[in-house]
Amino acid sequence: MLLSAGSNAHGQLSNGSTDDSHVFRPCSFEGGGFPDGWKLVDLAFGANHTLALLEDVDTGKNALWGCGDGRKGQLGPSYVATTVLKPLHLPLAPNLVGHAPRLIAAAWETSYVVLSAAGKDDILISMGSNDFGVLGVGVKSVQPLNVVDFKPVLGGRGLHISAIAAGPNHVAALLRFAGSEDLAVGWGASRHGQLGDATTPFATVPTVLRGVSATSAALGHQHTLLLDAGGSVHGLGSNRKQQLGLDAVRDARSVQCTWNGSYIVTINGHILSAGSNIHGQLGRDTGTLAPLDRVTFPFDPSAHELLQLACGSEHVLAAFRTPQSTVEVWGWGWNEHGNLGSGNTDNAGLPQKLWSSETLDVKIWAGLGTSWVWVP
Repeated sequence: MLLSAGSNAHGQLSNGSTDDSHVFRPCSFEGGGFPDGWKLVDLAFGANHTLALLEDVDTGKNALWGCGDGRKGQLGPSYVATTVLKPLHLPLAPNLVGHAPRLIAAAWETSYVVLSAAGKDDILISMGSNDFGVLGVGVKSVQPLNVVDFKPVLGGRGLHISAIAAGPNHVAALLRFAGSEDLAVGWGASRHGQLGDATTPFATVPTVLRGVSATSAALGHQHTLLLDAGGSVHGLGSNRKQQLGLDAVRDARSVQCTWNGSYIVTINGHILSAGSNIHGQLGRDTGTLAPLDRVTFPFDPSAHELLQLACGSEHVLAAFRTPQSTVEVWGWGWNEHGNLGSGNTDNAGLPQKLWSSETLDVKIWAGLGTSWVWVP
């Protein structure tokens, strides 16, 4: 079962309505509930649209679903607006037949789908708005479905896309070719140096991000975080909200971003936050801007195992396994649309328990004013 809460002006919560939801409600899918014989792999969120990646449990093949606002083509050229998730049918070129979606991401009004096939190079499809060059294909050759060309940065070598992440107006991808470590590239808005170069306002095609070999990337509104294999975090872009200054970290396990904040999970399970706290999104009692420090929980963190952290536009969710072997979802930060699922629209300056389950295989996501919980 998939549950959602928060902003829903275009039906992006997939609950059959266009009303905001202040509590977690079950999502609907074309044909009724979650389709039999499938499992949820991932979700991605734009301003008012949702992408879902589902896997057929019998064949292992993935399928792309979507709902919400598709007026800019971000859900494909044949999409008809709907308030429930439904399969998206993309008219792929003949040479892409046999490829299946493997990774997804979304910017403000743009979507990204990594297609993979055995023995072939990965392909990145972009569709939707090209504001700030976020389609990654320049400005003169935009199509309903675009193939992002990485050859200029890879030199024609075989391509594997290990990860893709998007902020509202810029994108980062981690590329790997034979015998190499992951190379971070990006495109889109760059005026604040979030692509490593602040001399141009935007990049319309992929450019190398500092040459850093990264294992994961996270993007805010005007900043980028890259995590390397040694546990160090490399920050690019704006530091006006104190969201950078992370160079001292040497034990990071994962990185996440809100629009104006940075979040690090350490190898011992602590959550560190830095940046804007105007909505309480740093999860601790501090000023409106603050450097890196621990999120404050009303329990002993050593007795709770952090399973997952998810950052939305300006709110955060964390899932823990408790000493009683249950799963609890905690959240904090901006709550104007009821996106914390707490039953109200009050911001939360400190973590609040939002949801619990005896099912352990729970997943969480946070979008642009939305929150999601998956319970198999």
